[in-house]
Amino acid sequence: MKRWLSIALTLCLLLAAQSRASAADCAVQHTVKAGENLFRIGLKYGVSWRIIAQANNLANPNLISIGQVLCIPNAAATPTPSATATPSGTSTPAPATATPVPYTGKVPMIRIAGVVRDQTVTLQAWDFPPGQTFDVLMGAMGTRGVNGTKAATQDSGSGSFTATYSIPAVLRGSSQISIRLQSAFGYYSFNWFYNNTTP
Repeated sequence: MKRWLSIALTLCLLLAAQSRASAADCAVQHTVKAGENLFRIGLKYGVSWRIIAQANNLANPNLISIGQVLCIPNAAATPTPSATATPSGTSTPAPATATPVPYTGKVPMIRIAGVVRDQTVTLQAWDFPPGQTFDVLMGAMGTRGVNGTKAATQDSGSGSFTATYSIPAVLRGSSQISIRLQSAFGYYSFNWFYNNTTP
């Protein structure tokens, strides 16, 4: 009995130490409120929902509960630029890396504006985080474009745009196609369309 008590006490101490270490790694701790999900929480702090899920060891990022405390790591932090020596002996600052600006707008949305069968799809987009690069992916119906064929890269500009993309050869002949725009910072939007020419 003493042996089991000793093992249990040791496990409790290890878990407490791990909890203190992970709390120290958090830039912010967020308490989940009604109606929130990781995507919306990530938008609030300018951190990808994937990074939040990884920092909190969430096996299923769709399963969070009201009152749960989440670690929000400082994913937007970048190293301070350092000076580098040049052959002349002077120093120049190293180029700064891009830091995503926290986006507090609405959820990015896309609408299919037109299709030319097996050739192109035109979409309208709004409420995108400004100045970010998005991969345009197309895939089979029902996939939401996840792991689809990369059709293009799109800059979100001011956050609203209209753009036309070529339908990848592998999807020509499909009756319905999923399309997805996603950024490296976790922002995304998806839709689908019938592969029929619209007037």
